[in-house]
Amino acid sequence: MSHQAHTVAVRASGVDMFFGTPENQVVALKQADFEARRGELIMLVGPSGCGKTTLLSVIAGTLTPQAGTVEVFGQRLDGLGQEELTSFRRKNLGFVFQSFNLIPTLSVVENVMVPLLIQGRPYDEAQARALAIIEKVGLKGREEGRPNALSGGQQQRVAIARALVHEPPLLICDEPTSALDKDTGAHIMELVRDLSRSPERCVVVVTHDHRIFRFADRIAEMEDGRISRVVDDPKLLDTSHL
Repeated sequence: MSHQAHTVAVRASGVDMFFGTPENQVVALKQADFEARRGELIMLVGPSGCGKTTLLSVIAGTLTPQAGTVEVFGQRLDGLGQEELTSFRRKNLGFVFQSFNLIPTLSVVENVMVPLLIQGRPYDEAQARALAIIEKVGLKGREEGRPNALSGGQQQRVAIARALVHEPPLLICDEPTSALDKDTGAHIMELVRDLSRSPERCVVVVTHDHRIFRFADRIAEMEDGRISRVVDDPKLLDTSHL
């Protein structure tokens, strides 16, 4: 992998995140440090309640930590106003959720067009790009169907197409396979990995699903609100405690 591919895409340093009142406080992140590189797929793993989704939200700029810094592609998120942050996220981030989050009243192609229309792209351009990526994710012929007519795996493919249609350099996936069976989950991860193989793109996946660990370049283990270790070879990870 080239030097460029190893440049840092995401860096979180000394991040604290807590919820509730001082008397009744829940600590979600505690001096958490995390780094993700361009050109890699890194997974965040660990037991429920260890802070994985909170860290993902901080990286995505949807939560502001009480302490620490977060940089995405060299941009400090804490230095941005709400409008600038929204604009930055719109341009740089794509999201894939376990619950798909598709709009049931829109067709497949209309769902995939949404990020481009939000960016102000012309309708015809948005439609053409949506159709092209729908074909890439293997759903050619389903463009005009509604999400409720699709299987779980097909809906997740639509969600991935929507997340990638505006070619974001950072793709964030929160439990993308938890609602899917083993084979469908493997197909989805192959798709994410293949579509995201770019020296300029970084993919961060939060998962409990040890069946998909093999798709990672590196795995960061979380425990008690911080990264406890980073494993460079996913095959070496002991999953018995996850």
